[in-house]
Amino acid sequence: MSLNMKTGKLSQVSSLDHVNIMTNDLDSCRRFYVHILGFEEGYRPDFDFPGLWIYIGGSPVVHFIETEASQPDNSGTIDHVAFRAHNYDKFIARLEEHKVEFISKAVPGMELHQVFCLDPNGIKVEFNFEGQDRPFNTLKQEYEARLYERDYLLT
Repeated sequence: MSLNMKTGKLSQVSSLDHVNIMTNDLDSCRRFYVHILGFEEGYRPDFDFPGLWIYIGGSPVVHFIETEASQPDNSGTIDHVAFRAHNYDKFIARLEEHKVEFISKAVPGMELHQVFCLDPNGIKVEFNFEGQDRPFNTLKQEYEARLYERDYLLT
C-alpha cells in the first residue's frame, strides 16, 4: 500500500503493473521492442495462446498477445505509453540506424526531453530523458548560456 501525499490516506493501488497489447504480428513487436529499443525478453507462463513479455529492471512491463482478430490502426482512446529512458544520443542513433521515424522535443521549463515514435501496431510510445540524459547539444547550449550570463554579470 502507498501513502497519498495530498490526503495522507493509504491507497490500495501502488503502481502500474503492465500494459497488454494485442497484435497481429508478434515477431514485429519482438524486433521493435527487444532488438531495436533494447528491452529484455523474459519469462512468460505457458499460456495456450502465443505471446511475449518484455521486461525492464526484472519486471514484465509490456505483455503482447498475438491474435488473428482485426486490430485498430492506433492505440484507441489511450494516447500513448511512456517510459523513462537514458543515454539520449545513443538511443536516437539506434532509432536512426533502424530507420524508426520519431519526434524529439524539449518540455518547456523542465529538464526533460521527450522522444515519440510508433510501434509496429501504430501505438505511440514516448521516452522521457531527464537531467543529464537530455541531448548533448541541448546540454551544451545551456552550459554556454550560463557561461555567457556569468561573464556578462562579471563585467
